[in-house]
Amino acid sequence: MLQRLYILILSSLLLSLTLNLAFAEDKSQADKIIAQFENGDPMVHGEIAQKLALLRQLVSKDDALRMEKLKALECWNQAADSDAAIKKAISNSAQVLDNPPPSASTHYLIDMTLCNAWFLQMDGDINAAMAAYTQSIKRAYDTEDIKLIADSRSLRGALYSYIGDFTSALNDLVTAQDLYESLNLTSWANINLADIANSFRRYGDPQSAIRYYKKLKDLYEKNGNELQLIYVTTDMGLALDELGEHQQAIDNFLISYKYQKDHKLTMEAAVSATNIAYSLLKLNRLNEAERYLVEADKVISDQDPAAYSFMKLFMGEVKFKKAQFAEALIELEEAEKAFVAEQNERGQAQLLQLKSEVLSSLNDMPAAYAALEQYVTLTKKIDNNSLTSQTNELKVKFDTSRIELENKRLLENQSHKEQEMALLERNKSLQYIILLLTGFSLAIVSIFAYKLVHRNRELQTVALTDHLTKLPNRRHIYSKAEAFFLQAIKQRSPFSVIIFDADHFKKINDQFGHEIGDHALIAIANACLALYGDKQIVGRIGGEEFLVLLPDTEEQMANKHAIELQQKISQIAAETLPEDLILTISAGVATLINSGSSRDENIDELVKRADCALYEAKNAGRNCVKLAKSHAT
Repeated sequence: MLQRLYILILSSLLLSLTLNLAFAEDKSQADKIIAQFENGDPMVHGEIAQKLALLRQLVSKDDALRMEKLKALECWNQAADSDAAIKKAISNSAQVLDNPPPSASTHYLIDMTLCNAWFLQMDGDINAAMAAYTQSIKRAYDTEDIKLIADSRSLRGALYSYIGDFTSALNDLVTAQDLYESLNLTSWANINLADIANSFRRYGDPQSAIRYYKKLKDLYEKNGNELQLIYVTTDMGLALDELGEHQQAIDNFLISYKYQKDHKLTMEAAVSATNIAYSLLKLNRLNEAERYLVEADKVISDQDPAAYSFMKLFMGEVKFKKAQFAEALIELEEAEKAFVAEQNERGQAQLLQLKSEVLSSLNDMPAAYAALEQYVTLTKKIDNNSLTSQTNELKVKFDTSRIELENKRLLENQSHKEQEMALLERNKSLQYIILLLTGFSLAIVSIFAYKLVHRNRELQTVALTDHLTKLPNRRHIYSKAEAFFLQAIKQRSPFSVIIFDADHFKKINDQFGHEIGDHALIAIANACLALYGDKQIVGRIGGEEFLVLLPDTEEQMANKHAIELQQKISQIAAETLPEDLILTISAGVATLINSGSSRDENIDELVKRADCALYEAKNAGRNCVKLAKSHAT
């Protein structure tokens, strides 16, 4: 009897072990599939559906972590080939966000918010998409979720680029690129790099864009990634058009067009046909352009305003050049509705210029003048946005050689998190071993918890530090500025700020190269450290722009600080930079006005007055210091 009991117990243990091993094998296979999606491994549409179906079989409903990942993947891979499908995808993701499961993790909710925002963007609701991206970025930073920080900023950066805010676009995209490279997520890094290239192209620097496109083209050709290669070929065609190389642009578009036709990518082929028509228009081959646009019009509807707007704009130009003015006006009115819906101001400006010419040809001079007036107003607005002080950040050129070193700490932190997750998974699968080794396991977990806290602190430091100069970054220095401002208001004590930047920095980059330009920025940072030590009162807020915080400092003393900064920077630059490079700075000084009608209501007003003083210094010939006026202008 006892022998039978031993056999029963042994059989139960063997069965339990077999089941545990089977579950572990299922989880391992599921994790490999999930990793393929998360790493952005290339997959054709049918393969995506097959892998998702297999995941549904492998992941059990009580496996909360993997079930969340499966649900998120299902969200991202919903059909989007029709307006109805996009609306359904928005509804599905919104339903999850409105009624989240009680056990839902923050990572899952952020990922679903991004998914919802992506489909909102596809539906043309730009404001809602932008708000959701921004919310996701904040929550991802709050939870220090590196992958989602990269995803959120990459998506928002691409949207900023599309609507013409290139400063914000590059700020997001370069940050995302750093993180993707640090996490070794090559596929996502390549897609993000294409968005960086697109931003330079849209900003009006097609030559820089083409350099990035060629790099991506080489990568995709080497990896045999045909679909991404076609996307880059199309983007390169757009850049060639902007350089005036219209026949070369047509050659690129035709490669994409033929591939899309062969693979029955109907919508993509229609967009390529529109691109070909634009290049043909520039070569005045009107009949050929019209044939491609007529073909595209059979596929593209006003429910896809991004493609529809340009298709109608180009058709309007064809009609205009053929002297069919009434028909041209009808096409342009359709295009205008789509541009307004998309908030595409650059497209609207291009359209208004043509519309004015069409109306003039119809002898409707008041309407022609009104359209021209709208064009001038909108162009001024676009130009003013491009000339803000923050556009200095557009001088940032992406340098992949620095990424691995700069983000080593991020990689180590991520590695420790993955090790901890793997340990918890093994412990869950082998609970009877945990019971025997509880003390040992607690010790291991304690060690990992200590390391995790330590790495999280390192991550927080990295997130608040400029990667090149090691000074506080824009986010960090503005946070400190706000605290100093409120303290000065409360204690009625003096507080001054200095904004300065390097003179003729573009010429330095152009003449000596971006590596020397980086060394110049490091020389500036070293001069600041030599004067102020590591007090965290100097931060880099733009490409070559810096902010100095001087609590308990009156205007004259702040002016003296600015002059000392000039001298110290020139001294260190002379010691460390090439002999024929003379590095100088221009600076603006502003001191808190704490009473009267012109008082500074917030830190932004104080900084703005310093910024205005900086521009006075530049207008005065540079290499000088100017004091801010008594109130912001």
